[in-house]
Amino acid sequence: MQCLSSRPVAMGRAGSSALPRLPLRAGRVCHLGVRCQAANKDPNAPIQSNPLGSFSSQLQNQPTLPRSEEARKYFRTVYDFPQWQTHRNQYRLMKRLFSIPQSHVIQNALPSIMWVAFTSTCVAAYMYGYDQHMLPEGFPTLAPNAACSAFISNTSVALSLLLVFRTNSSYGRWDEARKMWGGLLNRSRDIMRQGATCFPDDQVEAKKALARWVVAFSRALRIHFQPEVTIESELKNILTPAELQMLAKSQHRPVRAIHAISQIIQSVPMSSIHQQQMSNNLTFFHDVLGGCERLLRAPIPVSYTRHTARFLFAWLTLLPFALYGSCGVSVIPVCSGIAAVLCGIEEIGVQCEEPFGILPLDVICNRIQADVMATLKDDADTKTILAEAGLISLRANSAMAVENALPDLDSINAAAPNGNGSHNGNGAAVPVSVSAGASGNGMNVRISPR
Repeated sequence: MQCLSSRPVAMGRAGSSALPRLPLRAGRVCHLGVRCQAANKDPNAPIQSNPLGSFSSQLQNQPTLPRSEEARKYFRTVYDFPQWQTHRNQYRLMKRLFSIPQSHVIQNALPSIMWVAFTSTCVAAYMYGYDQHMLPEGFPTLAPNAACSAFISNTSVALSLLLVFRTNSSYGRWDEARKMWGGLLNRSRDIMRQGATCFPDDQVEAKKALARWVVAFSRALRIHFQPEVTIESELKNILTPAELQMLAKSQHRPVRAIHAISQIIQSVPMSSIHQQQMSNNLTFFHDVLGGCERLLRAPIPVSYTRHTARFLFAWLTLLPFALYGSCGVSVIPVCSGIAAVLCGIEEIGVQCEEPFGILPLDVICNRIQADVMATLKDDADTKTILAEAGLISLRANSAMAVENALPDLDSINAAAPNGNGSHNGNGAAVPVSVSAGASGNGMNVRISPR
């Protein structure tokens, strides 16, 4: 943005030339080089605050949300057995009918419903005055209105298809986001299980750090899309003060959390195969992050959404003119009911299109934290119980036996012509496999013929 300063700025000593004034573009006003008014823009153009796109975790000051946005929290349903029993109740239809005034979908669509009711009232009042000869001569009648009736009857199918496609596409986005967060829950459990199992027993602090950062990633990812809480309030009892400060200063907090988990995995001495398996879980974390950002930044094509909204609003506005001839004064409740149904369907599609405001992400994060911390806490008890049953010692003896047998296997392979195994009578190499015996106290050497 180019702005004109209130006074020139001198360069160097007195007598030196001042900085040239920058030309003002059309439609911009600047006062004291601070306040500028942007040029007129296309009202249909998408709004983009910065080239990278901002997320909730990167916003400094959260604006006050309108009531319709605050109501999205009430769509975050989490069912258990009592809720499912209520959901299947045989009196559910009557209960849902009498709870219409408490419906947040109807409340959000209420302005559009009131507009249709107002239009219907105006049509009914006009026709009542016309029928009672209360209007001056020359005023036309609105019933029957063949033009509006033809429009409504010939476009009903098209409107239905638009609303169905809109709702199905929005539900698909919601379902995709829910599946990604369900996968995140499973992978968080898995990576903590791998850490508790594959990390050496003397790496207690590494296990604790892994648990902290797995929980921190889920919380940071939730705050990345839901600006209701701060990172400090969510993780003050999870991370250390230094870790929390580092994460709070990060430009992209979920990425920093994944990087911290990767550093923990690489710093612990363990098998490269186990490190690769844990890294695969981190790759899935990246996939979840990228998939959620894609859903947030790429809506259903706005041309489709806007055309559906315009079509629906025009259709409902013309509906009273088409129905008054057959309904009379009853056109007011009839049109209002039709508007409530259709606007409610459109409102559901709008609410599901951006799924993170209505998904119970906090509940999923709580589940991740509970399961990860339980795995860490129960790790020592689990190993103690298994050691008493002889399973832990059996695994240790088997590993030791395999390690002691490796030099013999190397000598066998060295004696082969190609260094890869023993050879048969024809001089061909034969692969040799070594496995622990059933009792764990001996070795079975099996030569597999080609």
